[in-house]
Amino acid sequence: MALSPYIPLANTGSGAKRNGFILYVEDEDINWELTEVSFRGRYNLHRAKSSREAFELLAKNTYDLILMDIQLSASDLNGIEITQVLRGRYEGQLPHYATRVAATTVPIIFVTAYTARYTKDELIAAGGVDMIPKPVDFVKLSLTITRLILRDAATHQPDL
Repeated sequence: MALSPYIPLANTGSGAKRNGFILYVEDEDINWELTEVSFRGRYNLHRAKSSREAFELLAKNTYDLILMDIQLSASDLNGIEITQVLRGRYEGQLPHYATRVAATTVPIIFVTAYTARYTKDELIAAGGVDMIPKPVDFVKLSLTITRLILRDAATHQPDL
C-alpha cells in the first residue's frame, strides 16, 4: 500500500477536499518555475514577488504553508522581516500594506541561498520552522512539507 501525504481539508462548507495551499514568496522567476513544475498537481501554489504582494495575498487567502525566500529585490521587507511581521516580532515601522494582516502561526519554511549568512537556528528564532538551501532539493522539500502537514494533523486530532 502506498502512502500519500495528508492534506488538511479546507473549511469550504461543501466538505470537498482540496490540495494544500502554499504561498511562495520568491522574486526570481526560475526558482518559482522550478517549484511550480515540481509541485504541480500536489499543491495549490501562489506566488508573491515582494513583501507588498505577500501581504496582499495573505489578506485575501488562507494558506497551509509559506515558503519564504530571504533576499527579495525591489521589496520593502526581506523574507526574515516578513516572517517577523507574521509572528508579531517585527520591531520596525510597518509598511501600511502590512497592517491588514494579523499575526499567524502558519508554518514558514525558508528557502534560501544565504545558508552561510544565516543559521537554521537564527531563521527559526525569526519565526520559521525549517530551512531548505538553494538550489532546492525538491525531494527534501517535499519530505519537509509532508512532515509539517502530518505534525499539524496529529496536533489537531479530535478527542475521542
